Amino acid sequence: MKLRPLPRAARALLCSSTTALLCYALPVGAQEQPAPESSGRETRVTSTGVPKPLLPASRVGSEVTPEELSRRPARSTPEALLEEEGIFLQRTNHAGGHPIIRGLLGHQVLILVDGVRLNNAVTRAGPNQYLNTVDPFLVERLEVVRGPSSVLYGSDALGGVVNVLTLTPRFAPEGQRRIPASVKAQAGSADTSLQGSLRLGVELPSTAVLGVVTGRNFNDLRGGADVGVQRYTGYTEYDAAVKARQRLAPGTILLVQYQTTRQSDAPRTDRSFPGDFRTFSLQERDFFHSQLSLAGAGPFRSVRVDVSALRQGERTDRFRVSRDRIEREDANVWTLGLRAEGERPVAWNNGLLRVGADVFHDKVTGSATRGAILVPGDFSSRPELERYPGSPTSLAAGLFGLFQLDLGDAATGHVGARAQLNRTQLPEDDRLSLQFPGSPVLSASTAQALGVAGELGFQQRVGEALTLFTNLGTGFRAPNVDDYLRLGAEGPGFVLPSRELSPEYSYTGEVGGRFQRGETARVQAVYAYTFIDNQVTTTPTTFNGEERTPDGLVYLARQNADSTQVHAVELSGQWRPVRPVTLLAQAAWVFSSQKRVNPEAPEAPPETEPLAKSPPLNGLVRATWEPVDFAFVEGVFQWAAKQERLSAADREDIRICPEAPGCQGTPGWAAVHLRAGARWRSLAATVEVRNLANASYRSHASGVDAPGRSVTLGLEGSL
Repeated sequence: MKLRPLPRAARALLCSSTTALLCYALPVGAQEQPAPESSGRETRVTSTGVPKPLLPASRVGSEVTPEELSRRPARSTPEALLEEEGIFLQRTNHAGGHPIIRGLLGHQVLILVDGVRLNNAVTRAGPNQYLNTVDPFLVERLEVVRGPSSVLYGSDALGGVVNVLTLTPRFAPEGQRRIPASVKAQAGSADTSLQGSLRLGVELPSTAVLGVVTGRNFNDLRGGADVGVQRYTGYTEYDAAVKARQRLAPGTILLVQYQTTRQSDAPRTDRSFPGDFRTFSLQERDFFHSQLSLAGAGPFRSVRVDVSALRQGERTDRFRVSRDRIEREDANVWTLGLRAEGERPVAWNNGLLRVGADVFHDKVTGSATRGAILVPGDFSSRPELERYPGSPTSLAAGLFGLFQLDLGDAATGHVGARAQLNRTQLPEDDRLSLQFPGSPVLSASTAQALGVAGELGFQQRVGEALTLFTNLGTGFRAPNVDDYLRLGAEGPGFVLPSRELSPEYSYTGEVGGRFQRGETARVQAVYAYTFIDNQVTTTPTTFNGEERTPDGLVYLARQNADSTQVHAVELSGQWRPVRPVTLLAQAAWVFSSQKRVNPEAPEAPPETEPLAKSPPLNGLVRATWEPVDFAFVEGVFQWAAKQERLSAADREDIRICPEAPGCQGTPGWAAVHLRAGARWRSLAATVEVRNLANASYRSHASGVDAPGRSVTLGLEGSL
């Protein structure tokens, strides 16, 4: 199939950028093999059946490539982002890991799997463990977009987007049949872990199928010299996936896949102590996805339709030994999704138009029960303690468009917009009347919110090596079920359910430049300013005429009361002094501030403080030596400065400020890692030595310390 190039200037700028995301726009469904070498085109194609987002040339993004994944024996999918530019990884426990992008996290960062939302109606404000439910041995590449991305992806994409693209079977050449099979194993000394994965596929000219099964077992993690073994960190996991593709007609491909993950006994490390410990007893993910890709569909050059069903479930148990009691909470979310989008070339200024619509429906169920440790299976229902009573639902339906065009021989621009209706059905809620007799019952209601987003970008080449760019964009986050229904003790107060909330909005201005001189040197510098308005926060309120609970906690209600400012600077550079050697350096800095009412002194003027869990100045230096095509040696120096700018929530967070007076924040740290690898025929081996100095440290806001000096060995063999 003939590939139509992107606009002339866009192609030149994209191929010269440090990310080089796409040099050509490939018709959806046609991304199977690169163009023949004799074509003379430098064509970048996606190796999966899910096309890469058409990132406008001026936007800032990066990717973890298959080669980088093979070189970094990441223990989990979040840890595959540890060395990615502009990403700060927070880990509450060994079974967690959440990316912080430009100071934002939780429900202000959107996670996708094969282009489908992993965020759901109960994605909370703080870090979550959802990304860790994706099997790292199933991942083919990860894409990161920094900055607001609500135009293409809707709610939650204020800080940025992480898109996980999984392995996809390829079609065999005409007249051939292939049965690829491989085994992958990985062992780590830090947690005496063992991981193993088996892949088996069938590849025909018009049919391709791939199956993957994985087992993973982690024991307690050993930290640095001053930490030792960290109790309550081990867990087990089993994963399976199958993906099939069928060529229905020339240019028409149907993809169907199923992924499942089961994690068990993953402790909440920061809240687990002898005699009183909390654990994610079950963490489950089931993902059904079908995609139909068509080339040359009516007025569109390409069309893609995605249908998905995602179930995410978790069971949390708190074991209180002295009381012989298990406090259990279960939550399940079913998300049904439909997304259709098309691309159409426009003659005016060699433009490209991308338009689409999507609908996502979430249904939440849950329960709270109590049982005895010594009497397994005997649990009694406690409806007054349910997190999400009455099976609430949410519906989001949006329309979007993005237009890219040439603005002369050396400039490109883009403009985009989205409108999205969000509707949440809140059932009758009697939890307050059960906990505080005589209190009113909240009647069933429907909350509606309209989210809108826009984007405008421009990029100009200045000479042969320098490119300047600027972007203006807005993002939004619609209130979700967790915002409306959260009830109970939280921080310094007792949070009451809220019914009157509206979307949060972010407004971002971004400027930067890229310098590239062939394959020898590349430098990028970006500054971004973000203002978040209408941010959902907790403020003091009264309940039944009282300001405090009988236990003395301040009553709090969620309201759109905060505004936040975030400044972000991202620097990166790469230099190849001689062909076998590549040097890379990168750093990121975030400075945030927000206005906050002190619940203990509501009459006082609002206080100015940083965002909770705001990352410190951090970065890395990496040197790679590739003496031959089939082997490499790499050294990494990774560091983070001290973080002493803390919010009130940080000072109450045991992950940052243990129960000791005079909290000074998170100390700065530095660590050195070495790794090497080689490939011979169908065998590949990678060995990594982490934390050579056996330093004791943890990333800011994490609940678990980083591994001490340890060795990870990865082996892979294919047939």
